Amino acid sequence: MQRGGWKHSPEARSRIAESNKARWDDPAKRAAVSEATKARMADPAVRQRIKDGMLQASGISDDLRLIRSAWKAASPLARKRFLDDLFRPACDGGRDDR
Repeated sequence: MQRGGWKHSPEARSRIAESNKARWDDPAKRAAVSEATKARMADPAVRQRIKDGMLQASGISDDLRLIRSAWKAASPLARKRFLDDLFRPACDGGRDDR
């Protein structure tokens, strides 16, 4: 990888931007890309691969993923009790009277 974290040189990025701009300026090409994308995204396996890749790229750890899934599965009452228990020491000034 080049310095600055860029995958392409400035010249290559410029050429890529020009070709992308030309592709999106033509309504027929834009419609063709849109239809091809819709066809690819119709497959649930493709959507799952994209989702998995985005999660992996975002740096979310497996532990955090487990916590999020548990949070989503918990009832609203369980969530409220968890937050109450979590923040009670900070809100009560460190007292543990309850």
